[in-house]
Amino acid sequence: MNFIIQHKKTVIYLTGGLLLALILWFILKPPVVGAYRVEQGDYVPSLLLSGEVIAEQSSVLSAQIAGMVMDCPVKKGERVSQGQLLIRIDDRQLILDRDRAAAAVEMARSQLQKASTVTLEEARASSVQADLARDKAELEYNRQKALFDGAAISMAQLEEAERNRSISQEKANSARVLMESLEQGGSNLAVLQAELKQRQLDLAEKEMRLSQSRIVAPMDGVLLDLYVSPGELAAVGTQVALVANGQGIRIKIQPDQRYASLAVTGNRAQVWVTNAADTKWEARVVYTEPLANAEQGSITAELEFVGPAPSLSPGQLLSVQIFGAVQPGAVIVPDAFLAVMDGENGVWLANNNRTSFTPIKTGIRTADGVVVTEGLKTGDLAVAPEGRTPNQRVTPREDKP
Repeated sequence: MNFIIQHKKTVIYLTGGLLLALILWFILKPPVVGAYRVEQGDYVPSLLLSGEVIAEQSSVLSAQIAGMVMDCPVKKGERVSQGQLLIRIDDRQLILDRDRAAAAVEMARSQLQKASTVTLEEARASSVQADLARDKAELEYNRQKALFDGAAISMAQLEEAERNRSISQEKANSARVLMESLEQGGSNLAVLQAELKQRQLDLAEKEMRLSQSRIVAPMDGVLLDLYVSPGELAAVGTQVALVANGQGIRIKIQPDQRYASLAVTGNRAQVWVTNAADTKWEARVVYTEPLANAEQGSITAELEFVGPAPSLSPGQLLSVQIFGAVQPGAVIVPDAFLAVMDGENGVWLANNNRTSFTPIKTGIRTADGVVVTEGLKTGDLAVAPEGRTPNQRVTPREDKP
């Protein structure tokens, strides 16, 4: 009987020991983790982005004077005629200057015509009348200015008073010139002729400045793009609009400047209508903007179709994939094996079934993963980063990327 009891106890102890051993084995068993064996190989870098159809013949318009944009009467995508107003920069002061110069020309011409018949007494009287009119206009302007400062009148009324003051000043100056020419011994036609010519040159300059405030279409075509809007300040030389004509088309892309090496002239590309990838057209890069857009961090490039161009319209959006040159001996790591530790990019490697974090430097992103430029070598075994800690025991299982 004692033997039977002792035997049962032994069986129980052995069974408990086996169960405890199994539990400890499951607890301490290294986890099986996905792994990727680092290899080198050739690959063709590419970038997928959006593009816009533009006309092959286009003109970029720039601001010729600085000022605030007051009006953009034509919308992007609308057809325009040669000479049609596209953008108006603040021209209120320019109009005042032009009107004042025009009044001075008329006054100088009138003085020249009267020089042969007017007497000194008449000229003196005209000068006095002109001075009085000038003083009156000055007082009126000051009155209107006070009303404007008190928000009692509009800007247009104040500008009208300023215009009248400027014209009165020019009339007074012209009347004085005529009087002084007669006081010096008669009608000095040479002086008056020189005065008229100078006034005409001044008017031509003012008219040219006024015309520069109005940016017009240089040809019949389509307004492809507007780079400014009312209320913005435009500096001299600022690109403000893109107008196109002609039948040929190109594709404009704006990749991030980090991918400038893919937008090199001559590089191959494929283009297709978004959501219709079954039909793709071959294209190549034919133009790259010399300077990147510092504000947007992008560059602008244009593609040309290889062979007959498809039937597309300016402004239409397309999907574009551009390809770079073949990169031999590159190391590419799938995204699933990338990790970040203490703000540093890297991967977890398994060496003798123990994990360690290795910092890396990355390059361009591809469809298969990220190009690693520094930190890895052929044969390294990267493991899945989830739950990894330094010197952790793992059982790697190599997965296909």
